[in-house]
Amino acid sequence: MKPKHLLVLFAGLTASMTVGGNLIHRLVNDRPPQTSVATITPPVSPPRTVVILPIPSTTAPTTTIPSGAPKTAHDAMQADLGMLIAPDTPCQEWAPLVLEVGWPADELQNVLEEMWQESRCLNIIPGHPKFNGADHGIMQVNKVWEDEVAHLFGSWERINDPAVNLAMALEIWRWHDQHRGCGWEPWGRPC
Repeated sequence: MKPKHLLVLFAGLTASMTVGGNLIHRLVNDRPPQTSVATITPPVSPPRTVVILPIPSTTAPTTTIPSGAPKTAHDAMQADLGMLIAPDTPCQEWAPLVLEVGWPADELQNVLEEMWQESRCLNIIPGHPKFNGADHGIMQVNKVWEDEVAHLFGSWERINDPAVNLAMALEIWRWHDQHRGCGWEPWGRPC
């Protein structure tokens, strides 16, 4: 066998062993999927709305957008929310965040109504004139949950972030729904 052929054979064997070794390593040593609660971090900057405009054409358009169709992503999201909640539902400005942190869509109306009952849609935290010293944020999560909040989100102070406040309220709701049959029990809301 010629040295050139041996070199090609050696290179092929090396590549096969490397790829095979990586594959076996991933199959044997892969970590199990994450089962813990996700940690929510505040966004660095507000999300931008993207508006897609059609490219101007010299020919007649072949498709038209119905006059009632949403023209921007924001309009489309508002149309979708309109299918989930009544038009007179309070606190609608919080609806996208409620869904983003994981609340079930069929509970959106209840969350927004309870938010109105608890805080009138305000993020009541230390320093706010209506702060009572124990209940925090838009869902008024009580300080009795301090250890759980610190365990799940890193520190109790994070409860003042509306996303963390809603996420902790969801954890409380889920636990009560699963163990007591009524997720709204801590808020006194009927199920």
